[in-house]
Amino acid sequence: MPSVIDLYRRIEPWRGYLFDAALAAAMLALSNVAAGKPGQAAPAQPWIVAAWWTLGAVIVLGLLLQRRWPVPALVVVTFGAVAHQLISEADNRRIPFPTLIDLAVPIVLYTVACRSRSRWTSLAALAAVAAVEVAASLSGGLIPDAEAGQDGARQAGVWLYGTRADGKSAVADDQLQAFVHQQTIELALVVLLALALGYALGEAARSRQAHVRTLEQRASDLEREHRQRVELAAADERARIGRELHDVIAHSLSVIVVQAQAALAAQHRRPERTTQAVREVITVGRDSLAEMRRLIGAFSPELDTRDRLASPIGVAALPALIERIRAAGVPVQYSLDGAPAELPAGVDASVYRIVQEALTNTLKHAGAGATARVRLAAGPEYVDVEVTDDGTGPPADPDTDDGNGLRGIAERVHLLGGTLTVGPNPRGGFLVRTRLPIPAAAS
Repeated sequence: MPSVIDLYRRIEPWRGYLFDAALAAAMLALSNVAAGKPGQAAPAQPWIVAAWWTLGAVIVLGLLLQRRWPVPALVVVTFGAVAHQLISEADNRRIPFPTLIDLAVPIVLYTVACRSRSRWTSLAALAAVAAVEVAASLSGGLIPDAEAGQDGARQAGVWLYGTRADGKSAVADDQLQAFVHQQTIELALVVLLALALGYALGEAARSRQAHVRTLEQRASDLEREHRQRVELAAADERARIGRELHDVIAHSLSVIVVQAQAALAAQHRRPERTTQAVREVITVGRDSLAEMRRLIGAFSPELDTRDRLASPIGVAALPALIERIRAAGVPVQYSLDGAPAELPAGVDASVYRIVQEALTNTLKHAGAGATARVRLAAGPEYVDVEVTDDGTGPPADPDTDDGNGLRGIAERVHLLGGTLTVGPNPRGGFLVRTRLPIPAAAS
């Protein structure tokens, strides 16, 4: 047995049509036209009543079509309402006009104004319907049939003013005719007012819907821009993590390979050198694993908290880095000019990574017997980093480097707004020199 929710889902597409059908049926049922008006000598003729109900069914059809075809529906209900008015005039107004079902005209005009893409379409519809309705009102009241008009006027006079002692109307025929004309003009004004009200409400609804669509479009644009910013931020973060992992892995593996080669070469002649090299391999491997855990820990909350909160690398970690390079067999001179203040995290980490990558390239490319020199100069607004060696050196163009080391240095410097010089040293060997600005708030 279907539930209430399933039933609601089934009728949801038809909810508007069901509402229109219920409204039309109620309006038609409440339009009682068979009894006539007070003071009438006799009710309306049966064929007149049958014609009226037939035209009422036509108006109901227009109400049912208004959601799918608003303009044709307006034509249908206008035809039915005008025919009702003409029937009422032809039968000396024994059938009243307007009745409840005739209010379908402003209702459908509301739908036309609400759903039109252009305001001019609804204005043209309003003007056309108003012209037809007013023409029908004036043709029935201001230019009446002589016999029908006089009979209707007398009936209205008897109803409103009563009769004299001799049974005649208490007012003259010309006064009754003027009264009929006044009633006709008032009816035309009421019709125009109803049409204007339906148009105004529909136009207000259309403007509100257009405003809502504009807000929805803006919200959609903002959401799309937010997604794009998130995707760009994620891409930048992936690139940063990639650079960090490259620096860690390239440096560690270079040291491990050099130490392993040294251990292999010294295993017979100098066993103690072999033991020292193997210990250095173990130390470098452990340090690299810890640093990789720290990098990945930002995205893996299940990792141990101590790994995620481990102190990041920076200028303070440079002495340990230089000791590892020295242990790998490359003499390194380290000098620090000035006492750097507490640097921003990005600058601090970039200084370490630039030195690490430059020394790794020295370890890989400088050749046997090469020495290196690391110099840091800290100022209030900048940090200068210079790494030189006296070996053969890697390619001067970062784009021609087989790895990502020099490209990684260039990207870091570019992100921080610094300057970079990479290439052969005029005094021999290879040179990496950069100046990284310190933001004003940090300095």
